[in-house]
Amino acid sequence: MPDPREIPRRAKAVVKSTVGVHPDLFDLIHAIKNEIVGRLELLQGDLDSTATSLSEEVAIAGMAAHSAEALARANQAEMRAARDELAFARASIEDLLGRNTLSRMRKERAQIDQFDEQLAFFLNYAHSHEGPLAARNLWLNNPVVVEWQERNARVGAVNERIVEVPFVMQSLGALAPGANILDIGGGESTLGFSLASLGYLTTVVEPQGYPFTHPNLRVSLQALESGDVDERFDAVILLSTIEHFGIGHYAGGPEPTMDADLEALRLIRTRLIKDEGILILTTPYGPAEVNDVERIYDNERLHRLLAGWDIDVVRVAQRTNSTSWTLISDHLVDEPASGSVVMVTARPSST
Repeated sequence: MPDPREIPRRAKAVVKSTVGVHPDLFDLIHAIKNEIVGRLELLQGDLDSTATSLSEEVAIAGMAAHSAEALARANQAEMRAARDELAFARASIEDLLGRNTLSRMRKERAQIDQFDEQLAFFLNYAHSHEGPLAARNLWLNNPVVVEWQERNARVGAVNERIVEVPFVMQSLGALAPGANILDIGGGESTLGFSLASLGYLTTVVEPQGYPFTHPNLRVSLQALESGDVDERFDAVILLSTIEHFGIGHYAGGPEPTMDADLEALRLIRTRLIKDEGILILTTPYGPAEVNDVERIYDNERLHRLLAGWDIDVVRVAQRTNSTSWTLISDHLVDEPASGSVVMVTARPSST
């Protein structure tokens, strides 16, 4: 668009060349020209004003967007801080309430019918193998598992140790205090601690650690295959242990291998037990199986395991329900049922 200020000069030259010098006609055309120029100037002014307004609005919009973004970030930070403060306050309140509840229960010697579902859940978790005790190697695989419930408690389960531990103690009856005993994989049991307390010189092999101390107790924090234990013992105990060898279930052991159990028994026979020493072994018994946690031994695998040993005593017990076990045989059975355990004492073969 031409500059409106140039139009008067151009219009004047055109009029002179077209109409000559007639004064009336020239004045009329000049008046029309002035009207046109005025309208053009108004139009230019409107355009300039609109452009300026648009620029200002764009700038304001940009500033607004930037401000909105900054405000959103600030709000998010405030919300996070408020959420953290609320969580801290809630935890503090719950801790206070919990301590007050426990304090009140101790003071009032609360009866079990005052236990709510939340407290029952906490007690079950706290005493489980996944609870805080396990993180400190203080969880014990006790034969009887108590299950807490709302306003109640009951025997939740009884595992195979209800028969295994007495079998071990019975099998050691002929050994006098001062005998040298090796307990392999005893980390979740008080057996080694009990034997030390009874006067036996007891070594517990447990890579994950053993929480008890006693003058008669020594703990080896290495896997059996490491060679950390280098002496011969009057008795070697494998209480629900051999089935885990080579499976990779327990940390600190060797690389998984399916014949690690056979190799462990060979090592015990050739390097760790006295010629007249006694092996005490308990393990799951039934249709042969290997899973992510353990083996289940049938007769064929059990005979391979005990190659080079003379078996003295055999006991087979079977789970009859979730809270009961029964001794069913004093010899190996042809077709052991699932849910059974075999308990054996043996000595190194003289042949």
